[in-house]
Amino acid sequence: MHKKKNMTFKELLNSVNFEDVAPHIVRMYPEMKDCLGWFNLHFDILRQMKPIHHLNANSDVCNISMKDWEDGTGLHLNAFPMEGDLWEHSLTKELIIAPNVKACNEELAACCLWHTSFYGFTYGKVEESLHIGEECNQLVSIPDMRHYRNAARQSFSQIRRYGGSIPSMKELSPSKRKELLRKAKSIYWNKHRKARLNRPKRKRLMRQAFLEKYYERMQNISQFILKVAPHLSHINNYVKISHLCRLFNSERFGITTIESVAEKNKDSATYLKELIAKYDMLPKAQNHIIYIARGYDYDLELDDGITHEALRPTEYELMNTICERLGEDEIGGTIDLIIGVEPELGYQTRLTIVSYSADKPITYDINDT
Repeated sequence: MHKKKNMTFKELLNSVNFEDVAPHIVRMYPEMKDCLGWFNLHFDILRQMKPIHHLNANSDVCNISMKDWEDGTGLHLNAFPMEGDLWEHSLTKELIIAPNVKACNEELAACCLWHTSFYGFTYGKVEESLHIGEECNQLVSIPDMRHYRNAARQSFSQIRRYGGSIPSMKELSPSKRKELLRKAKSIYWNKHRKARLNRPKRKRLMRQAFLEKYYERMQNISQFILKVAPHLSHINNYVKISHLCRLFNSERFGITTIESVAEKNKDSATYLKELIAKYDMLPKAQNHIIYIARGYDYDLELDDGITHEALRPTEYELMNTICERLGEDEIGGTIDLIIGVEPELGYQTRLTIVSYSADKPITYDINDT
């Protein structure tokens, strides 16, 4: 194989198609075979991102070499350093390929995509657990306890202003409290298993660990409620804040957000529909709330005037695809729809799916306020 000319990461991505990269991701990283939809989204995000050089990044180059796995199971392609920098800077990095690397561009792209997605496939997902350092352009970990507690308390205050209510810890179901306690014990033993502590201190630390998991869960749910709360007054929305607050008492709660990165000549809802139809990216649960946000409201001009339509035709197709996918999981579940207008999205579409399990699903009651 002829010697490859050095190129930047951005130039590498522009030289390949994801359909040709995907088989190499599965071959090189078999545990990623169920994440191809997210890799596709990650690939599209990077392809459309403008490369920007940062002086305080960890390196201006990325070395592509053959390296043994930590368990000694064999050589594999390695890209270093590629993790830890802002993606816009990583795109500027020149790829220095070692002489013994015999890999095509698609294999190189698969390797680099795996490394850049180490902290998340989308930038929003990265920011859930990391933040941008104030004095550098790298990603830095943040603490859990105080972060979730303070954030949750602020969220509770905002939700109450919308008319919602927050259950106390004692008002959670016994099974949920038991689950949080189990997670708290895991935190406690990992942090203090070698420490000699008296009973009062053990009790205090255990309660602190329990509060950490409680506030973490409550904040995750609160973030979704506050995201959609301003849009509940939309003419086509029937879900109310009281319905959403029932999520706090759900047995299971999960949230998935997929934002389109469609090019301007392609409909953003169609982009999401094709992505979801091709890959298994949706959460599994009995009940779902679907939030579709776009950058503008949809007005349909009719002969007798203008009317606000719930969804554009391509959004109806997207919704049907979602329902078909979700309908395969559970029989007798519920799917509720919330529509929002977020001008910053422009011509793009953001899809947020909440999946939850509960004794009583969130159902619409005309007398409920």
